[in-house]
Amino acid sequence: MIWALLLSCASGPQDSDSALRDTADCPTDPTLSWQSWGHGFFLTYCNSCHAAESQTRHGAPPGVDFDSPELVRDQISRVRVRVLEQGDMPLGGGVSEDDLLLLERYLCALEGS
Repeated sequence: MIWALLLSCASGPQDSDSALRDTADCPTDPTLSWQSWGHGFFLTYCNSCHAAESQTRHGAPPGVDFDSPELVRDQISRVRVRVLEQGDMPLGGGVSEDDLLLLERYLCALEGS
């Protein structure tokens, strides 16, 4: 059930170069900010490979870094596809369904900011 909600919210342009999609149906949560949630999520699950200063990128493409909300916003489509749709990121998995739902809400809030 949670995946149906996530996928319905994630429909839209999947090309990382596309403009941000219409957020009218996006489930936002004003309590989710970089400081309150996003930074901790990306630090925990992503930045061991996707930090600009990471020495162990494990194949993460150069420039695909999540050190700030602006850098995450630049990669929203990629994050949605790889984490929420394909589920092949982060390597090794481990993201709870609750955190996946919060990630979608955080990305929606980030798009609207």
